[in-house]
Amino acid sequence: MTAALDRLKTCLLFSHVSPKLTKCSSATCTLTTSVMWMPFGLVAGVAGATPRYIFMARQAAKPELGTKAFVEGLKKAYAWDITGRAGAWPDAGGRLIAHEFDYKKPGQVVYEKNGVRIISFPAIHKLDGSVSYRLDWKGLSFVFGGDSVPNKWFIKYAKGADVVVHECIYTPEQMNNFYGWNNMRTATYVAAYIHTPPSAFGKIMSEVKPRMAVAYHAILLPELLQDSTEQIRSTYDGPLTIASDLFVWNVNKDNITVREAVVGDRVYPPPAGPEWGRAKRTGAAKVSEEIMKGWWEGYKPPPLPKQ
Repeated sequence: MTAALDRLKTCLLFSHVSPKLTKCSSATCTLTTSVMWMPFGLVAGVAGATPRYIFMARQAAKPELGTKAFVEGLKKAYAWDITGRAGAWPDAGGRLIAHEFDYKKPGQVVYEKNGVRIISFPAIHKLDGSVSYRLDWKGLSFVFGGDSVPNKWFIKYAKGADVVVHECIYTPEQMNNFYGWNNMRTATYVAAYIHTPPSAFGKIMSEVKPRMAVAYHAILLPELLQDSTEQIRSTYDGPLTIASDLFVWNVNKDNITVREAVVGDRVYPPPAGPEWGRAKRTGAAKVSEEIMKGWWEGYKPPPLPKQ
């Protein structure tokens, strides 16, 4: 999540396609969808001058399933690249700081600063540790469920929110046919015991009554989309978006406008800003003398500035 949260260098990690708060004014917020995996720049600090804080509710019974273990694994995976940026990129830009909290506590405040308040509550998905979030800011509210079956905490804490996002996967029959599993037991388990099928999504939203219900977590093939939409509408008749990548929701207290973003084919990171240039840098990545002997004498780089 960026914009209001980007100032705070905070990243909430969700799975698969996740909404992001990308633009805020005093009266309006803009949400977009994107594929949210661990971005390279977050780990390597390409444009960052300060550490990134990872808030994740995996204070699990087994340490190896916790957020700290996840972050340490990322550091190890990117160790060669992070080490190779020493002296050129800011020292702090490649740092990741894990912040774990108890996933079992419903309604706990996990973040509160600069008018942004985020609470978490348990989700039910495969193992203990999954959570959902509610973000409130200047009278506007946004709920993100993540992967989960319908649960009482989501219905309680999502009620009355402006934008409510909950997964809506295939029916067991759709899943079995689409993936060619030929195994209805597996299809039923995946679609209905660790995820939420369309008619159940509709029932949730009928209880929550958001200003805008957002369904996601399915490939929108026409033959599947039509069937899923009909099943949602059999249990819910309120405002609905079935989300795809780069959908945008402009949200204020009077209106919610849904549109699709237009992006360039070649997208580059935003300018780093003056603080990046002033940030502390120590050490220097070096290649061994043995390998440096392979430098081609026909190549002459420009002189390296002192600062």
